Amino acid sequence: MHPHRARHRRRRHRRPALALLVGLALAVLAVVLWPDGDGTGREATPSAAAAPPETVPAEAVPAAPPAPSPAMPVPGASVPVGGEPSHVAVSPDGRTAYVADPAGRAVVVVDTASGAVVGTVPIAEGPPQQIAVTPDGQRAFVSVHDAGAGVNAVVVLDVASGTVVDAIRTGRGPHTAAVSADGERVYVPVSLGGHLDVLDARTGVQVGHLDTTPNPRAVVLGADGRLAYVADPVASVVSVLDVATGDVAATIPVGSGPHALAASPDGTRVAVVGQAGEDVSLIDTATQTVVTTVPGVGASPQHVAYAPDGRHLYTADAGDGTVSVVDTATGSVTARVPTGPTPTSVAVLPDGSRVLVTHGDGTVRVLATA
Repeated sequence: MHPHRARHRRRRHRRPALALLVGLALAVLAVVLWPDGDGTGREATPSAAAAPPETVPAEAVPAAPPAPSPAMPVPGASVPVGGEPSHVAVSPDGRTAYVADPAGRAVVVVDTASGAVVGTVPIAEGPPQQIAVTPDGQRAFVSVHDAGAGVNAVVVLDVASGTVVDAIRTGRGPHTAAVSADGERVYVPVSLGGHLDVLDARTGVQVGHLDTTPNPRAVVLGADGRLAYVADPVASVVSVLDVATGDVAATIPVGSGPHALAASPDGTRVAVVGQAGEDVSLIDTATQTVVTTVPGVGASPQHVAYAPDGRHLYTADAGDGTVSVVDTATGSVTARVPTGPTPTSVAVLPDGSRVLVTHGDGTVRVLATA
């Protein structure tokens, strides 16, 4: 079996209390709406448009405290996006979601206020897999590879025009990239090359690479941008690299098959979802050690994201069609919310009001968290 192929194992989980909470929430919610901008609520009705909505630069949007994250999100509308979406990323202002659809060879653009599909960007280079948006919201870097790693590139989207402006060749098997806080560098894990490709975010030129363990699949940057945390699902470790020197600052054993990473909003933790171990490891970024391992998330978790207030995190559990909610203070699972077939990724709006979940049936499901 390929080391990165999802293991869709189904298991029966007997958690009566959590199941009761889910049942009560669904019973109360007779008709689920995607709330619109004024909070009145309306059905999500996707429609095509020539270009995505204008994105306001992050620095122009006044910062507002995020909504407190609940222990039990409420399932909401499903938005058809087509194909088999693998990943979703949200713009810094929270107005737009970008969905990678490898089957359709396109990035689908969704307006988060209305839940409408407002644009589709064809990716001629190959199947788009994951997306990283720059901190100013002006560009998106799309990792592209096919099953045999014969196609390997990062495609650059200009968000304002909704067009491809560059295609950068990479090593074999590029996965989810990380963009530096200043927007200057893009770090791309090359899963079959044992390194990170380092790109100049403005010119698209490859300016270097950082050696890693043999199978890097995901990367996040520390709060100050000095360190990169790189997950290797074969070795079941997270390597900590100094991005300036390439030196390995630490090698941290984690749960089996680390598949995705997320940095906490305050920068003190990095969450690592173990696909094979079905757990979440929390790394203390001061000591570079695992301080908590949370068991009991859903089957074959694929992705992880923090709530903006840092109190909870969410895992996309492809094996049993749920999103697990983890209380980061207690290190416990507070809910496992049924969302639909094969959840592949999660993203949280910056204001904390909603969680977006991609599914293999061609939909994005919204969970209300405020």
